[in-house]
Amino acid sequence: MKYLGFVLLVLSGYVLISCSQEEWYCRTKGDMMYSESASGKLGGADKGCSCEQIRNHEYLYFRSVDEQALKSDFGC
Repeated sequence: MKYLGFVLLVLSGYVLISCSQEEWYCRTKGDMMYSESASGKLGGADKGCSCEQIRNHEYLYFRSVDEQALKSDFGC
């Protein structure tokens, strides 16, 4: 009985982790780049876009890439 609380805690943590692993997709619209989840939620580019996608988008629309900003903002 004393382990029931621990088991419930572990199970609830597992459920929360599995629910939060929603799949995100990289989207662009003009010069905007963002992410969209499988359920339609919107988020920042860092959720669904790779560093290469972000870098290519920056170069395509702005003809330059701020490598320092990519590193600080997205960890690229």
